Amino acid sequence: MPALKDVLSKFKAVNSVDLAVLVNSDGMQIESFNRGNLDVDEVSGIASTGLQVSEALGGATARGETRQAVLEYAGGSIILEPLNEETFLVVVSTDPRSIGKIRFLSKRYRQDLISALNGN
Repeated sequence: MPALKDVLSKFKAVNSVDLAVLVNSDGMQIESFNRGNLDVDEVSGIASTGLQVSEALGGATARGETRQAVLEYAGGSIILEPLNEETFLVVVSTDPRSIGKIRFLSKRYRQDLISALNGN
């Protein structure tokens, strides 16, 4: 059974990743890998609101539940990915060109994260 921290540390493979954090639906961090100077609690809380907006937009446009939200900025990217009804993954990168690598890793390790969350 992989530990949450171990699975989140897999995102170290992308040099531009500053933060990979699991967040609950209340915006509280569950576990994180952080090599940047980011305030994990602040990012977690704001990301929770961002995911709620994404869910509302999906509902308003009849597109369904959010599978993954990708936000690209001049100075990097942020990916939000629900893992279950109560938990989601946030990955923050300094390089917007790393979106593909991060999406690959999130899909590759999704089940490992879910298993670790469930204690399996």
